[in-house]
Amino acid sequence: MKSVNLDLIKKINRDLVLETIRTDQPISRASIAQKIGMSRSTVSLIVDELIAKKFVSETGLGSSTKEGGRRAIQLSFNPSSAYGIGIELNEKGYLICVSDLDGTIITLAKYKEKPMLEKIRDHLLETVQKANISLDKVISVGFCVPGLTNSVDGIVVGAPELDWKNVHLAEQFRKLLDKPIFVNNDVNCAALGERWLGACQNVDEFIYISIKAGIGSAMVCNGKLVQGKDFMAGELGYFAFEEDLLYQKVNTLGNFGTFDKKVSVDALSLYESSIEELFEQYKRDEIQAVRVVQRFVNHLSLGIANMVSLLNPEKVIIGGELGSYLEGLLPEVRQMVERITPIQTIIEPTQVGENSGVLGIISYSFENVQNVIT
Repeated sequence: MKSVNLDLIKKINRDLVLETIRTDQPISRASIAQKIGMSRSTVSLIVDELIAKKFVSETGLGSSTKEGGRRAIQLSFNPSSAYGIGIELNEKGYLICVSDLDGTIITLAKYKEKPMLEKIRDHLLETVQKANISLDKVISVGFCVPGLTNSVDGIVVGAPELDWKNVHLAEQFRKLLDKPIFVNNDVNCAALGERWLGACQNVDEFIYISIKAGIGSAMVCNGKLVQGKDFMAGELGYFAFEEDLLYQKVNTLGNFGTFDKKVSVDALSLYESSIEELFEQYKRDEIQAVRVVQRFVNHLSLGIANMVSLLNPEKVIIGGELGSYLEGLLPEVRQMVERITPIQTIIEPTQVGENSGVLGIISYSFENVQNVIT
């Protein structure tokens, strides 16, 4: 037990030193020790280890002290010391992304074919080769899946879009590629992408709402993704209101819910041949289009307000296929949410955009990969 505790303390110290270098670079060993309250000798040992593993590099000498003392060697984080791969699956095919430790995309490749694991592996190897990096430097691979996932065991519980049910994705792909494999739901991934590189950097309390064929959400509380007992937290599509009871509308697992049928691309598509045409008519103040869009705004605002009242988030981020169309409607949504709930929040569109999911699964993989630095 003592050995386990000692190893844990060493890892915590390593992570603390590395994060300090990453945040405050360039920085000297002495400054790190002073900043985090650790002895200089311990910091030096950790830094030497990080340099040996190429996570940190020495980048020259800093300024001399006021007393004219010796200039200290400066340290910087090396984001190219390792890479992650994200694979976003959908009914049209899949997207493979290679990024460094800072989330800089090295290469991005789209494949319009049915997701089959051996083929994905082959395309992944091709993408790594095109990126001109060694496979040895890839420390994790993550799958962003449009459906219910058990992220702990890496299982796709149900993804109707892919016609997958109870697929042990992490286990199966690990046999094809000997790397740590991670799996998570696409909306959760989009939220994590926003937290890593977008509107929610350094925000520990926020909700991400994705509006596509259906509506879904992900919640980050205390800096951690909330997934729920059965990994079903944030199933916004199952929200129900009094009118649903009056018309005896019910929610069934695996099907679009009552709220999906009011606030989604599919819901709006019932009124026009395309979303583009509906919003063009709305801009021209055509009566039917205004009614449809206003009803959509009302329902969306109710959903957001209820979530804000429950969770008190700092921000609510709107993304998904409808994100670009909603930017002009956000002032009205904000006003309506403020009328419904007295709890203040900030409602913003996604900053990361269409790559938020694939970058989010890379971020999730980086956070969960074990013993990256040992």
